[in-house]
Amino acid sequence: MFGVYIHIPFCRTKCPYCDFVSLPVKGDPPDAFVEALCREIMAFDGPDRADTLFFGGGTPSLVPPAGLERVLDAVARRFLVAPDAEITLEANPDDVTADKVSAWRGLGFNRLSLGVQSFDDRVLAWLGRRHDAEGARRAVARTAAVFDNWSMDLIFGGRPHDAWGETLRETAALAPPHVSAYGLTFEEGTPFAARRDQAVDEDTALALYRAARRALAAHDRYEISNFCLSGRACRHNLVYWRNGEYAGFGPGAYCFTGGVRAQNPSDLDGYLRAPGEKSEALALTPPEIKVETLIQHFRLREGLTADSYRERFGASLEADFGAVLAGLKGRGLLEWDGRAARPTVAGFELNNEIGLALVGEGAE
Repeated sequence: MFGVYIHIPFCRTKCPYCDFVSLPVKGDPPDAFVEALCREIMAFDGPDRADTLFFGGGTPSLVPPAGLERVLDAVARRFLVAPDAEITLEANPDDVTADKVSAWRGLGFNRLSLGVQSFDDRVLAWLGRRHDAEGARRAVARTAAVFDNWSMDLIFGGRPHDAWGETLRETAALAPPHVSAYGLTFEEGTPFAARRDQAVDEDTALALYRAARRALAAHDRYEISNFCLSGRACRHNLVYWRNGEYAGFGPGAYCFTGGVRAQNPSDLDGYLRAPGEKSEALALTPPEIKVETLIQHFRLREGLTADSYRERFGASLEADFGAVLAGLKGRGLLEWDGRAARPTVAGFELNNEIGLALVGEGAE
């Protein structure tokens, strides 16, 4: 599969914990940005087929339907979009009106991802979110009335911590097709960096994560932080987690094609001057791609089979990584029988340990 990512870097206000490429805007995103985005898409030199399309941000739902239509048209002219392509739009609850939901569906979006984060007003205020819990509930109801494939993002580690359980109970009762549950991070360069003393400790974070797993038991935890009902895994993110190829358009967006990872300029002015010009590009060696492929696959419950590894690389998984896989099995982090390797429950919870072991071992 080949994925296409569209980065819309605008927000009404920037959340204090967010370290993504984004900036506040009053009114609609500038028309010059939509024009630059379309030019970049049309000039893309790479694969012609698109199996998934994901509008992320920032806040893509800020772009008026007419602007979204222009971008979708550029994608359709540049790529052969698969008839069953998954086409996702991220939306803030504030933007989800009945009219907009219908308009998005009419444009061809078939999946909506809502930035709910919490159903508790105290947590939402502490996180600096613009919407309240009732607004989140309205957004969910309006989305579910039109889309049969939709997702909600949740954040754990916000204060008060005891609100997490009620958010999970409400989420489980809503039975969304897909849930992403992420631990709050306090990244350098964000206002939250000065609040690191308020971060939960590792034991508390693990307890909150385990609470999500229990509450969402009706969902398949198919990736470390992602849960879905049958057939509703995010196909676009699976491109990343299987270390597949993808194109990225917009400020700060990444591409990975032909073994080369490249990034667009993060500043808006630089992007508008030269859409599609890369600020950096890195050609990965075959051993590096192998290691990254394993690291990404071991974020998934499905793991990686020896047959799929041989099909992709023309090499033996046992010969390249057998020793380190056996070591990780011995530590209780992987299941490995020579035919397939997949993370255990402990491997999900201590996934960084798997990555560190693989980076240290490498492949020939």
